[in-house]
Amino acid sequence: MHIMTQLYRINNFYPVLKENFTSNKRRWEITDADTENTYINEGHYFMQNKSIENWKYYKIKTLLKSKDNFVIDTTIELIDYDVPGHFGLVWGFNKDVNLLNKFTISVDAERSLMMFFDKNYRTIYSRYQCKKLPKINIKKPIRFSIIKLGVSYYFLVNNTIISIIHESQFIHDGPYLGYYIEPGLKIKSKYLTVKRISAMEMDVVSGLNMLLDKMF
Repeated sequence: MHIMTQLYRINNFYPVLKENFTSNKRRWEITDADTENTYINEGHYFMQNKSIENWKYYKIKTLLKSKDNFVIDTTIELIDYDVPGHFGLVWGFNKDVNLLNKFTISVDAERSLMMFFDKNYRTIYSRYQCKKLPKINIKKPIRFSIIKLGVSYYFLVNNTIISIIHESQFIHDGPYLGYYIEPGLKIKSKYLTVKRISAMEMDVVSGLNMLLDKMF
């Protein structure tokens, strides 16, 4: 009797996107309106949600496929906020943005959410909350990282894994990803990188396997 677990040998990383916001050649949304304000300046992308109740997102298209293993990595700095809320990343959606995933942190740095939902929040298909975050200085840039490897998503804050969730709890309906910001918040980001992971699955027999073999 053998119980197999998933492990991977990482062979290489292949850049899919490297954004440092020194220009807007990738055509990020730039707007100055009553409900939002976004602009690129001094190597940062600034985003402000001035609406009362609607969350905002700012997206870019990548070459990621549903079968890919990948890393999404960025830093986001909270500049200001008027009311409690969340900010972070969205990914896995198509141009119409009907269904998507998000990975966010609250402005008090006390909890994080990982969610698969429809854009109007009529249906939340999966929702996971983490209240055991590493100590975060909310006045400094926060590093958000999402790693998709095999059947698992790994969510990291400032290089610390805070949650591991099966891929079935999320969607990959398209190659778009971007930033998420709730009403009353202003944030900025210095960079956004995406890398495809080349990995080989390894079948590993654990110590429990050896014990069961001896018993049966």
